[in-house]
Amino acid sequence: MENIIKEQKDFFSKVIKLKKSEKARIKVYQELVFHRFFEVITNANPILNSLIGEKKFEKVIAKFIKDGAKTDLIWQLPNEFRKYVKNNRTIFKDMPYIDDLLWFEWIEIELFMKDYSSFKKNKFDMKNSYKLSYGAKLKKLSYKVYEKEFKTKDKYTLLAYYDQNLKEVIYREISPFMYDFLKLIGKMSIKDAIKDTSKKYELEAKDLKEILVEPLKELCSLGVLVKKD
Repeated sequence: MENIIKEQKDFFSKVIKLKKSEKARIKVYQELVFHRFFEVITNANPILNSLIGEKKFEKVIAKFIKDGAKTDLIWQLPNEFRKYVKNNRTIFKDMPYIDDLLWFEWIEIELFMKDYSSFKKNKFDMKNSYKLSYGAKLKKLSYKVYEKEFKTKDKYTLLAYYDQNLKEVIYREISPFMYDFLKLIGKMSIKDAIKDTSKKYELEAKDLKEILVEPLKELCSLGVLVKKD
């Protein structure tokens, strides 16, 4: 679909200047483009589609195309749509959880599309330095969209990762404590991360180290954490 969606604004504005026969051809082309967009975006966002219905989704996608969708990578369309919605707050103004929901539905695609052919898991050793792998994401959310709960606003921390054995994306709600710790180990040694985290949560560093050993072993075995180069 090379350059099929480039310069959509010009495309739509030029249609009104064409001859009748040309308009008929353009209309067919326009319908094909719209159908492709609709198919890709609704399939990528099944929860949103179930919440708003196809008629409203059709109107939103038509506006998205007209306003100038640019990517010519089909699988990237849902992410561009997500960013478009984020920059146009009035579209889903009655859905305060929309950013969380679109991220949740998009991240599964992003993680699934990565190349894991050369990925290597590591055994955990407290002496090594680790970081979050490219097959995992951390996210703070305001709504439990991963449980289809859209009413209660709070602070939720989520770990998403691609399970290479199950061949699917797994979502795990984690504690703010674990979220902060996983963020830190990408920037510093485990020893320093334990020191900083224990200070923040008023814990003994020695006790925290013992608590973290098993969870960190598990995260390494799942490929969520990998050794730093």
